[in-house]
Amino acid sequence: MKKVFALALVLVLALSLVACGGSKIADGTYTAEAAEASHGWTEKLTVTYKDGKIADVDFDGFDETGARKSEKSAEEYPMTPAASEWIPQLEANIKATSSPDKVAAVAGATNSSANAKKLYAAVLEAAKAGKTEVVVVDLSK
Repeated sequence: MKKVFALALVLVLALSLVACGGSKIADGTYTAEAAEASHGWTEKLTVTYKDGKIADVDFDGFDETGARKSEKSAEEYPMTPAASEWIPQLEANIKATSSPDKVAAVAGATNSSANAKKLYAAVLEAAKAGKTEVVVVDLSK
């Protein structure tokens, strides 16, 4: 009798853990952006989820006209590596993990990599809550 009771208790506990386990992310598009521009660029991350998984990632910096950093020529935005190279890599790194802390930084884009992690954390929080409004993040913290 004790074994049956213990087994039933274990089953109830296991089911409650499954029911309460991690928040499922609703399909949708979630965005977080920097509260302030840095060096003339406001970074923004948009993540689209489908079937609870990341389907698309769009990370970039935008100037006051809305132009993308990743589309600037080497003359317009001199950086090594070029933003057109490291931004797609950073997007792929975000898409590869469900944890902002595990996003691999891109060499030569240390600040933007750190900012992308903060924006990703905000996107993930909004996605778990099903909030599709743009989240504004103070990246200085």
